[in-house]
Amino acid sequence: MLNQAAVLPTLLLLVLATTPSAEGATAWDYGSGSTGPANWATAVTNSSCGGSSQSPINIVSASATQQTYTAFTLTGYDTVPSDVTMTMSNNGHSVVVALTSASNAISMSGGGLTGTYIAAQFHFHWGSQSDLTVGSEHTLNGNAYPGELHIVHYSSTYSSLGDAVASGSATALAVLGFFMEVEVDGDDNSGLAPIVDNMQNVNDSGDSYQFTTNFALNTMLPSSKTNFFRYSGSLTTPSCNEVVVWTVFENTIKISQSQMNTLVTGAYYTAEAGQAAAVMADNYRPVQNLNTRTVYSSFASAASLRVLPAWQLLVAAVACAVAAARRQ
Repeated sequence: MLNQAAVLPTLLLLVLATTPSAEGATAWDYGSGSTGPANWATAVTNSSCGGSSQSPINIVSASATQQTYTAFTLTGYDTVPSDVTMTMSNNGHSVVVALTSASNAISMSGGGLTGTYIAAQFHFHWGSQSDLTVGSEHTLNGNAYPGELHIVHYSSTYSSLGDAVASGSATALAVLGFFMEVEVDGDDNSGLAPIVDNMQNVNDSGDSYQFTTNFALNTMLPSSKTNFFRYSGSLTTPSCNEVVVWTVFENTIKISQSQMNTLVTGAYYTAEAGQAAAVMADNYRPVQNLNTRTVYSSFASAASLRVLPAWQLLVAAVACAVAAARRQ
């Protein structure tokens, strides 16, 4: 279905892709066949998908190295600047919202990053209606979430997202990752309403919709952003360039069951020749090997604290009681 009032120029559609430098070079998908994630490294031309610093990863909180970071400065996250255009699109692999602004009005700095990073787009990964126990790209201590939001920024030292990716620099991009958690009996997340309510406008690959009323990014996000994990990685779609400083937050985005159902059933992949388009489900890459990389944490994770077995706690309590009785 095509929204005639909001058709993007071809150039902008290319920019919307998570990997603008080479995504269109070779067909790829999220299936189990020859063009699925297990074969991206060989199936995709000029791919870095077989590299040693790939994303996503399983984050083991107990193994993370605690690090002190300055607070993030998120500019344009609370109130959308007047010159920002927000355009939602189905690029055949995900639902993406492009953030275009002549003044690069939405940006971030701090949080251990060097310099300023300009927000270019955000997009979603999710599972399927039949299995909401998976869908996120990253996992935390081996546990997946039903979905994950990525807000993609590029360093202000580059003129565009595409130029940043093409640079090959390990710090060219900074992506904020947020797990999405379904609250079965919870209310709808009003911050996600603009996305969920307009899924009907981006059903098919190539469809796009320009928001008539912009919405602030922070309305989608958890209020606290102090606890996060940091590591060096890659784009999670071909050509998997290893150019990303990843920040994955501990606090989750809450979403209702009905909203998640709309996301996982509301869009379609690019149709293969002679076949009907499939529902866009399970559009996530499996976790990759950490190899020699270090994962950092901005906080002391509870999982990293040693918890005594119950019998040891009981012995300690009895010893304290005996000592107290002797003092009386």
